[in-house]
Amino acid sequence: MSETLTPPPSSGAPAAVPVAVATRRDLRRTWRILAAIVIPLGPLAVTFMRWVMPYWTDQTTDEAVPIMADNLGGMAALNWLALLGYPFMLLGALALGFALRRRVPVLATIGSGVLFMAYALGAMVGSSDVVAEAMLRAGYDDATVVDVSTLVMDHPTGLVGILAFVFGHLLGLILLGIAVARSGLVHWWVGVLIVVAQPVHVISAVLVPSRALDVIGGWGATTLGFAIVALAVLRTSDDEWDAPPLPREEEQAY
Repeated sequence: MSETLTPPPSSGAPAAVPVAVATRRDLRRTWRILAAIVIPLGPLAVTFMRWVMPYWTDQTTDEAVPIMADNLGGMAALNWLALLGYPFMLLGALALGFALRRRVPVLATIGSGVLFMAYALGAMVGSSDVVAEAMLRAGYDDATVVDVSTLVMDHPTGLVGILAFVFGHLLGLILLGIAVARSGLVHWWVGVLIVVAQPVHVISAVLVPSRALDVIGGWGATTLGFAIVALAVLRTSDDEWDAPPLPREEEQAY
């Protein structure tokens, strides 16, 4: 009986190169917690801004400036809240879109994108408040402050920024509210609450001026809706939140 012998491997054949798989740090839990924190902080900041602002949004500049002059402390609080709140408004818009992206990708992308851009351009809205407070503290008379504030707001970039903010944040929040209602992440009524809060905000800001209605039923309701979504994000598993990090392959030669 014959046997087939397998020749030994040639000494010149290349040696096998083992591959060591190194894992990257999994930060999904950290990102999820941070997202849950920033989601409600933006609308919460706006709620406090609407509460402390000395004037109201249905008033003309001629009417608002004397009120500002009598309450510079309120103007300072408004401007500091804007400074601290705007970063969280921007981050919260993106974080909410990220939280909804796997459930309602189109609505989440468009809604968060529109809201982010509206908030970014909203810096033009607050600039006139800073100008007015600075000039009043420097001792300028009301008429001069009115003229300069009007020039700032009527400048083409200021006008475009203000209009983009006003219409953009309303549209973005309505789209995100619809996304929340359809996502299944929370009960549908949470999304409806966010949607309904926007016309309430418009009504209380201009049509039937009411600080209490806006603080409670407008931005207050928006904050509540965002906070409920944030709690749902905290309860979401890491695997549902995002895919795990990819392994890092490192070749190690003998």
